[in-house]
Amino acid sequence: MEEIKDYRQIHTHQAWDKLYARLKADDLVPAREARAKNNLVYYGLRIAAVALILLGIGSVVYISMNGKPAVAMISLNTGNETNTLVKTLADGSVIYLSQNSLFSFPVEFTAASRNVELKGEAFFDIASNPGKPFIIETDEAFIQVLGTAFNVKTKHSDGFELCVERGKVKVTLKSDPAHSEMVIAGEKISAVNHSLVRSKYVAAAAGSWYKQRMRFKDEKLQNIISVLNRNFNTNFVLANNETGNHKLTVTFENETAATMTGLICVALNLKSQTINGSVVLSEIREGAKPD
Repeated sequence: MEEIKDYRQIHTHQAWDKLYARLKADDLVPAREARAKNNLVYYGLRIAAVALILLGIGSVVYISMNGKPAVAMISLNTGNETNTLVKTLADGSVIYLSQNSLFSFPVEFTAASRNVELKGEAFFDIASNPGKPFIIETDEAFIQVLGTAFNVKTKHSDGFELCVERGKVKVTLKSDPAHSEMVIAGEKISAVNHSLVRSKYVAAAAGSWYKQRMRFKDEKLQNIISVLNRNFNTNFVLANNETGNHKLTVTFENETAATMTGLICVALNLKSQTINGSVVLSEIREGAKPD
């Protein structure tokens, strides 16, 4: 076998020398300068490829070390205006975001848990899903819920405050993951000196700041009327799913049901009818006049 191997190597070199001599005779061998330039390009490409590979490995390591999946997140950032930005998530949960706050969430909840991030203040009304817990990450803590309503006010490095309106919430300090507390309806919990302090609170005293001036930005009408019916003495109904898919940017501030109906109908060119106590919103067909 060694003899055959040596024989192949010898004849391979001879064949290459013969081919090279033929190419040179036909002026098909590049000049030395051209070869040198090609070599520079070749090695330059190899270096670039290696750099890209290392960058890719670094990205994977970064994601792995931080323990977060590579999920595209959407961020809502409110300014100094006193609006409450209202957003309905893919799972049906409704988030009321206060001024000077930042909320990040995925388009769809595809993981085993529904993970979001908050900096600032927000009121959460979470859709129940026992098989997929809702987890809020703040600068100070992780908040885990299944289906409940509560207010979270983060203060960055100074701690945070959480008030539960209904249901039950689990709070875990980032600085001490072994320290967790369960908070139930009618209770408040605060972070003080890297510790969790629980106390009672009266629901009425907490106020309803998030209802005062609600702003919807490019939101489906179906989601808007669901929020309005949940928070006010209204009973809006859609004639069909097509009507509910219309998107609307609008702000409601201490409006009556009649005023809200008028704003929606004018903005989306809809008509309204009151049937058995419900305000039914529907399309205006061609040739028809609005009521």
